[in-house]
Amino acid sequence: MAEKTGVCFPEGFKATGINCGIKKEKKDLAVIISDEPCNVAACSTTNRVKSYSLLWSLKNIKNPVRAILINSGNANVLGGKNGWEITCEIMEKFADVVGVSTRNVLFASTGVIGKPLPQNEILRGIEKLVPMASETGGQDAAEAIMTTDRFPKQIEIETSIKGKKKGSFVRIGAMAKGAGMICPNMATMLGFITTDAVISKIALKKALTDAVNDSFNMITVDGDQSTNDFVVCLANGVSGNRTIHQDTDDYKIFSESLSEVCTFLAKKIAENGEGSDRLIEVRVEGAWSKKDARRVAKNIAGSNLVKAAVTGAWPNWGRIAAAAGSSCTRFDPQKMKIYIGKYTVFDCVSCDIDEKLLRQELSKNKVVIRVILGSGKEDAVAWGCNLTEEYVRINMEKE
Repeated sequence: MAEKTGVCFPEGFKATGINCGIKKEKKDLAVIISDEPCNVAACSTTNRVKSYSLLWSLKNIKNPVRAILINSGNANVLGGKNGWEITCEIMEKFADVVGVSTRNVLFASTGVIGKPLPQNEILRGIEKLVPMASETGGQDAAEAIMTTDRFPKQIEIETSIKGKKKGSFVRIGAMAKGAGMICPNMATMLGFITTDAVISKIALKKALTDAVNDSFNMITVDGDQSTNDFVVCLANGVSGNRTIHQDTDDYKIFSESLSEVCTFLAKKIAENGEGSDRLIEVRVEGAWSKKDARRVAKNIAGSNLVKAAVTGAWPNWGRIAAAAGSSCTRFDPQKMKIYIGKYTVFDCVSCDIDEKLLRQELSKNKVVIRVILGSGKEDAVAWGCNLTEEYVRINMEKE
């Protein structure tokens, strides 16, 4: 028996994914449908060049939402002068097949920039896609939103917040895609989160923003910001719990669970970076402010020199120190300590380094770099991946 995974895990959500012809064989069109109207919270790219799909969604997120259409293989960006008209026609068809107003549907796209959206393929696909949506379609949906991803990314969490039915609890499910062009300023890649919680719109927005700031906003693959970045959370209230408001015990539980979901997916995206074979986790402690901690962590995780050193398993801690110093933050280099794995590589003066042991640390699937700045009490964690020749090959080819 198929399981309810990812976005289908909470009550009242259906999904699926199919091939509609954008790609030759792989799934390329997905749908998420809620039985009930949803409160919506979202974060999106700050890139001035945005996809028509994202522009459609941004005008509708203030409304109750019933369904999301997602295509992969085409970014729906700068694909011709009729791009917006094509987007509107697709969404009119989608809303009609779902049986709702165009005000209540969202659209997301991912893939190659600069090609016209294949309107006819998507219109035909919608007619097949929507009737196939089911409570066990989460895996198919997660596969359909992939581009250069090596594997689908899903997560399910059941919270301790009691639902209306005896023995039921509020659930959160999610899926995401992303392997390249990962360098967010608000959100990153495509992320879809569903919950059956009853939660106020204000509380949902606050919880998502905080979760994104400590997760998706703390990963980097290649330093390039996408035109399509979109993280959206739908809350349909089917659980029937007491309404969650800010500054309540249930809000704390919900926000912590949402952060766990976002952090899991963010780490999977960094791990799945194009051409990479190692996850880099950078932990910064003792910063003067939270902003400083985040800035240093992201700078180190995003440094091409650090990434290359990890690929070569070369324990050049000077590259880590340089990346920290170029982040325009307040700290005294003489108070800084740097660790690779469990080994100290810099502590005010150069330490005796066992190069063989450090090479072993840098060859692990997960490389942990820890930097103590000694200038305050704030900390942050960022995630990235190593840089290999495979990244260049992937980005020379067509999707």
